[in-house]
Amino acid sequence: MGVFMVLIDTSVLNVALPSIAQEFKASASDVEWILNAYTITLVVLLIPFGRIGDMVRRDLLYCLGMSIFVLGSYLCAQSWNVIVFILFRVIQAVGGAIISGNAVAMLAELFPPGKRGMAMGVQSILIATGFSIGPVIGGWITTHLSWHWVFYINIPIGIISILLGLTLLPALGEGVKEPIDFVGVILLAIGLGFLTLGLIKGQEWGWNSEKTVASFLIAFPYLLAFVVRELTYAYPILDFSLFKIRNFTTCIIALFFMFMGLSLSMFLLPFFLQGIKGLTAEEAGYWVLPISILNTVVAPIAGRLSDRINPKITMCAGPIIFSTALYLLSHLKIDVSFWELAPILAMLGTGMGLVMAPAMNVMITAIPPQKAGMASGTIRTFNTLAQAMGVAFGGILFTSRMNDLIPNYGNQLPSPMQIKVLGILAMKGFGAPLVLIVEAFMRSFRHVFISAIPLTLTGFLIILLFLRGEEHLRIVRKAGSALIVA
Repeated sequence: MGVFMVLIDTSVLNVALPSIAQEFKASASDVEWILNAYTITLVVLLIPFGRIGDMVRRDLLYCLGMSIFVLGSYLCAQSWNVIVFILFRVIQAVGGAIISGNAVAMLAELFPPGKRGMAMGVQSILIATGFSIGPVIGGWITTHLSWHWVFYINIPIGIISILLGLTLLPALGEGVKEPIDFVGVILLAIGLGFLTLGLIKGQEWGWNSEKTVASFLIAFPYLLAFVVRELTYAYPILDFSLFKIRNFTTCIIALFFMFMGLSLSMFLLPFFLQGIKGLTAEEAGYWVLPISILNTVVAPIAGRLSDRINPKITMCAGPIIFSTALYLLSHLKIDVSFWELAPILAMLGTGMGLVMAPAMNVMITAIPPQKAGMASGTIRTFNTLAQAMGVAFGGILFTSRMNDLIPNYGNQLPSPMQIKVLGILAMKGFGAPLVLIVEAFMRSFRHVFISAIPLTLTGFLIILLFLRGEEHLRIVRKAGSALIVA
């Protein structure tokens, strides 16, 4: 419930942003920082809170994270201006980082090897469902209630989650007693913070602008200093020996490319559905439901199978199916119907389900139990950065092609409102601008999908060449034998 609450919050908020901006009379920059402040805070804190979870009662830390998230949600709903709203979003992100940074580690402690695959499958369902039904819920709430209820709805869910956590969860964590590396935390925060800032603002600022270049020039020395610090400090918040574990590193890199390919292509789909197709945000949400529906069916099955057969089988099939869906999307036509698009999106959900749950299972089974929180935070950090990089590169690919087709087009993405205005002009006899922008959009749109295919196929090759599936099965069988003896 906690993971789902955090994941769905962002997708629901995206739909409510226009109403929030209107009430606060917020500028475009203000609206962006409502999203950016949350993302940057989340990325910066995932690894530190994951490591802290290895040192304290993880179940209590998790409940604390949900409490902070609920408090942040209430404060966001009560905000009186946009600056305060952004500050309260940061508080929300602190709670979200505690929850997300420890969720996988909690599953590792609650479920022994051989039982984790199904648990990871359920978590994969929540990730896909949060992504898919968020716009539907956000559209309904914004239309029938108000944007405040986007945050109020978190309060009862959060309170129930906290009570269930305190009542049902056993004592978790407290595996290590070490000092927290505050120097490492600061170096990581500055490095990841400016890296994320450059990625999410580069499209707006321009990739050659002073602000974008400065963000990256600040980020990389601090990240390098963080690596040196963690390699030489006795109590690191990120033990780089984790990356010596072959299956952990293989899966985390493969998922990085898969998430990049997913976000690079999928962030444009709402622009197509709402702009070109003219659907409402709520209707667009229904159109993408096949992704989560198939993921819901496939992920737990794939997770369970990863403890019984070589996980390389399902994890190699996933990227192939996903890449095939991307190829089909690259041939999408404007007049595509729901029933024509649904099977393709179902393939996307199937592909991610076949990869994500087994990969999470293999990673968490491969690492030492006392480093589960550190690994959990690292996995979520890599996935979040991959999504940010995917959107950034997708924006570059899309706008560069648009500028080739429409000289001096700039760095903008065509909004649904812009398409509607051009549609009104077309009805008055000025159809050329609409035809130009729609044709350019569709060609650029297809180009992005084609460009995403090499990323997902790279994930496939990494899994095929480097994953040791039999090693995972040996660990599972050994743990199962130990449980039987016990």
